[in-house]
Amino acid sequence: MVDYAEFEALAPFIQLVEESLAGLAGVADGDRYFDLFADDVVMEFLYAPPGTPPALHGRQTIIDSFRGYGRIITLDRMSDAKVYTTTTPGVVILEYASHGTGVTTGRPYHQHYVSIVTIRDRRIVHWRDYSNPLVVIDTIGDGQAMAKAMFSGE
Repeated sequence: MVDYAEFEALAPFIQLVEESLAGLAGVADGDRYFDLFADDVVMEFLYAPPGTPPALHGRQTIIDSFRGYGRIITLDRMSDAKVYTTTTPGVVILEYASHGTGVTTGRPYHQHYVSIVTIRDRRIVHWRDYSNPLVVIDTIGDGQAMAKAMFSGE
């Protein structure tokens, strides 16, 4: 059972994904964001900042790494959400932007994303993220801060 209070900094993102996928009848099942993922899901970051992994393997690994997000950035809102269905069964493209603040720097955060989501047996099995790591680094002031907060287990 996931305690979503731990992920308050990501609440606008979580809500956006839940709502975007809920609108697609029969695509993904799950009451909440992390419930949508298969246990063996792979989440890829095509432009991963230095010191961060290019992929996360497994639902629990994603949950554990996302716990650290609130130490670096707090999201205020999402915008520009678009959902594209494809001719490939189970593949959906999400386009969106996030807006927030760097926790330690107070700098604004404005990021644009494209995520290609693959769903099999009503669970997300693959998530490929395209976003600009330089935006994150500029907001938090240091590329290693992201690695420490989200991927070091601290």
